[in-house]
Amino acid sequence: MMMGELLATAGAATAVSGGQTWTFAAILGVTLILLATEKIHKTVLVLLSAGLCLFLGDYWGYFPHKEGHHLPVYIEMIEWEVIGIVIGATVFVEIAARSGIFTWISVKILKASRGDPFRLLIFLSILTAVFSAFLDNITAMIIVGSLTVVACRKLELDPKPFLITEGIMTNVGGLLTLISSIPNIIIGKTADISYVKFLIVAGPYTVVATAATMVVARMVFGNKVTSLQGGEEKARNLALVNAFDEWETVEDRKFFYTSIVAVVLVILGFALKAQIPILRDFGIEIVAMGAAVVMMLLHAKDVEHDLDNVEWSLVFFFVGLFTVIGVMERADVLSRIGGLLTWLTENTGVVGLMWFTALFSSITDNIPLAAMLAKIFGATPEQVAEVPRGVWWAIVFGANLGGNITPIGSASTVVACTIMKQHKLKVTFLEFVKIGGVFAVVQLVLASGYLLVLQQFV
Repeated sequence: MMMGELLATAGAATAVSGGQTWTFAAILGVTLILLATEKIHKTVLVLLSAGLCLFLGDYWGYFPHKEGHHLPVYIEMIEWEVIGIVIGATVFVEIAARSGIFTWISVKILKASRGDPFRLLIFLSILTAVFSAFLDNITAMIIVGSLTVVACRKLELDPKPFLITEGIMTNVGGLLTLISSIPNIIIGKTADISYVKFLIVAGPYTVVATAATMVVARMVFGNKVTSLQGGEEKARNLALVNAFDEWETVEDRKFFYTSIVAVVLVILGFALKAQIPILRDFGIEIVAMGAAVVMMLLHAKDVEHDLDNVEWSLVFFFVGLFTVIGVMERADVLSRIGGLLTWLTENTGVVGLMWFTALFSSITDNIPLAAMLAKIFGATPEQVAEVPRGVWWAIVFGANLGGNITPIGSASTVVACTIMKQHKLKVTFLEFVKIGGVFAVVQLVLASGYLLVLQQFV
């Protein structure tokens, strides 16, 4: 099946009038615009949009009315595997973080830098990428960002270049594994990409992009991150970083070592799920939920408190988002967007699709975009099998890297800017775009070449 024919069938719905389709398209457009402006909390916004879509969908007869007991139509629209991963991973990370494991690793990295600014930038950036690969980006940015400010203040360095680079590196690290970012989870589930496959394909690019990002940081920030030359200054900074105590936040050594084992087992669980007899019959969310339950059993002093730390606003955001996308599919909106993507993909290839995804992700949340594209290209298992694998990777690269262009392009860049604001380090929207745009262009150019090569092997 040709790409044009494939996309033409995407999102096929019950026959609807053009006016109804355009009405729902307008609702989707307004929702995305308001998400970009952040005038209304995103969770409240998508839930309102979902309610309006369900009301109109029912009024126009899109939903079959069944006799007897049955689940509401919107329940079928929700991707429960994504919901399970968000809840399980959040609880697990929150409890593991209390052991001090992540702060301990951060201080060890700080000491390894020996107080040299450029070496410190490299180490903290790599640490941010690694944390982003196995934690959520917000948690990674908060842990490393907080330590960065303290370290830079002690070393009399400007924290701003470090925080901006770390915010950008969270999105690079977000490419590394299947669970590194929400778009990865959505696309991975739709395209049936395993944890190991994702790591093998995205890993080489992540390494190259990290190296390129460090080179660009050296060029953009200049002497603010230049390596030390004088012996006295080197000795002074070495003494300052050695004064940090990595065990200061570790109150319970048993809890600490248990958390190390748990983190390793969870990573192995994600990687080897398909080979483990019991786990392979379930979705990947069973690993996250199972790890959360075990950690609550072993180390939760207050289960209700641990459950309060779940990103419930994100959970309800997904409930609303998947409902909106589900109605858009029935209203024939997705197939219309598929027509645009037909032209885009056939004329510019997967590289053009990646740049489109990146630019869109830079002005609004990349999660709704990933969910919408996943539904357009993967409405049915048969359709998924026909889609060139390069299409999925174009969406993954674009959705993650596009977040580096603007300070609102990703949650982690928002957190980085928030940390700078808290410490009276001013960075305007335009200033961030000038800096982040340089990083993003380099990363996307590299990704373009990588995609062209990748198409020959996937």
